Amino acid sequence: MKDYGHEFADIFYYTPNEFEKLGGLWPLRTGHNVAKANYSVGPRVIECFSFHFVLNGTVTLSSLGETITLTKGSMFCLFPDVKHSYWITQYDPNSPLQMHWLAFTGAQAELLVKRLGITEHRPYLRNRLTTELTNQLRACMERMKTPHKDGDLQLQMKLYQLFELLSRPLPEVLEDKDWLKACLQYMETHYAEGITVTDIAQLTGMHRSHLSSRFKHSFGMSPREYLIKLRMERAEEMLHNRTLSITEISLSLGYSDLYTFSRAFCTYYGMSPSHYRSTPNKMLNR
Repeated sequence: MKDYGHEFADIFYYTPNEFEKLGGLWPLRTGHNVAKANYSVGPRVIECFSFHFVLNGTVTLSSLGETITLTKGSMFCLFPDVKHSYWITQYDPNSPLQMHWLAFTGAQAELLVKRLGITEHRPYLRNRLTTELTNQLRACMERMKTPHKDGDLQLQMKLYQLFELLSRPLPEVLEDKDWLKACLQYMETHYAEGITVTDIAQLTGMHRSHLSSRFKHSFGMSPREYLIKLRMERAEEMLHNRTLSITEISLSLGYSDLYTFSRAFCTYYGMSPSHYRSTPNKMLNR
């Protein structure tokens, strides 16, 4: 991949011939990238449609006064002559933002895009990137890397197949009670394994802040607070077991070390684990 300052990327440009332009759809450019910490594009406008698929990480899109954060598996569309910008939401060197894009135009382009339910005011779809779709994007890119002098019917066919894959019904959207139940079951099963709110957000396909807001509205506490509650209640039970050291308890609950566990326990209960264990009347105020 070439270093472009704000990203590493492979970019391929395609020039359709007159035969291809007689059709309803043809590509203009494609590529994929790995974003750097300073990744940001725009504000700008482009002359065509462009699909961007989030392979990894999180990206924030701003268009027509709306700002939306999209996670792995989502996609967004840039519309011709509509001002937009997008940028990396949070840089994680261990899991950087990666995207694959495909720009296209043609007499049928706008109709095909809107058949997917994508509009200028809602230019995205969530949870769309399947293995089959990823392979189709790569196949399109490979065909575009080596243009055919007399036009490429295989490429045109693959473009229409791409739209067919995107037009397939979305998986059923979980109602609040369903995804909330799934969150609770996940936390109650895995709270001692060091899971985080980010892990829960990935489970539901929601952005972390949106998940926290909905969860707190329903349960009166954030997912993080609920995880702490589960761990602390289990810690209290385990402290009654004299065969386990406090270090062993901390590691059993997913904490990295004794200090982190002791600080969390003291914040929650107002006393250290060792003080609690040595207190004859173990009545804790919560």
